[in-house]
Amino acid sequence: MIAWLPVFLSGVLSLAPATSGTEVSDAPVPYGAALNDPLRRVRQGLKRSVTFADLVAAVNASDVIVYIQRVSQLAPTIAGQLLIVPVPHEQRYVRIQIINQLSPEDTIALIGHELRHALEVAAAPEVRDQKGLMELYQRIGEPGGRVHSYDTRAAQNSGRRVRSELAG
Repeated sequence: MIAWLPVFLSGVLSLAPATSGTEVSDAPVPYGAALNDPLRRVRQGLKRSVTFADLVAAVNASDVIVYIQRVSQLAPTIAGQLLIVPVPHEQRYVRIQIINQLSPEDTIALIGHELRHALEVAAAPEVRDQKGLMELYQRIGEPGGRVHSYDTRAAQNSGRRVRSELAG
């Protein structure tokens, strides 16, 4: 049985509890997809980085559900991003998009970086839509090189720490 984590993975398997109360099934995935899917990176991150595992546990304790999606392209100079999915009920959803072309270690570190952003959203209960997300990052973030682009030192440090733990 897979432990319940509020992290969803694009196209392969969700780590959410089964609605019927039964165990979550590891359905077969085509060989190539299994080698490259985000679930593999999340599992590697959990095994190889204490910081990554702590980030996942902290997200698990929050009201934020994270969906991780591999994409072939993002804006130039952006390897990953967090988007909020506005929904009309209590639960909050964010989508992390990660480009496909990264090494396994860089992918795990970038997911760790973006999970820190998910925790920043979790700490701000007023963030429920794009406007709230922008206001949060205008307050706590540092502007990036693009319009509506922000980052935080906490996310940068988390990504670096995860990368360091993967190397060591």
